[in-house]
Amino acid sequence: MTRKDVESLFKTHYTEMHHLALTLLFDEAESKDVVSEVFSNLLSGRTIVRTDNARAFLLASVHHRCLNVLQHKQVQERFARLLTEESDTLVCKDTVEEQMQMEELMRYLQDCLPPMSIEIFRLRYLQEMTCQEVAEALNVSRQTVHSHLKQSLEKIRKYFATHNTAATNFNSNSKPI
Repeated sequence: MTRKDVESLFKTHYTEMHHLALTLLFDEAESKDVVSEVFSNLLSGRTIVRTDNARAFLLASVHHRCLNVLQHKQVQERFARLLTEESDTLVCKDTVEEQMQMEELMRYLQDCLPPMSIEIFRLRYLQEMTCQEVAEALNVSRQTVHSHLKQSLEKIRKYFATHNTAATNFNSNSKPI
């Protein structure tokens, strides 16, 4: 399919494709992205469309991409909910007891966690970076950041629970991942 053919399809079907995406996603930017991806695939040659069923093909492509976006959002939301329910972070360092807990936590981190987990934990909670910012800073995926944080927090909770330190404070005075 030539660039001219794709331009013709774009001019003819863009509005309808965008409207479909917007109806499914309720997000202007994501809708434009979905439609752009469909045309990008046409231009790259990864997707070939017959001119006799171009409209149906393009609308079906948008529909499927929108479903993929929605499914991805659901997975992200479930993962975020799981992390929010299970993971909490550091207590405020306002009291002597809390300062001691912080010091004990830092010793535990240094002694028991792998270097990557320590760095992710430090950036996320001590530098208060978002998971996306941590992923970008360390050149890893966001999923990797979440996995390290989840494992670290599980180990920390177990440690505090078995050492009878203020694990309840650790779990209740904190912010979610």
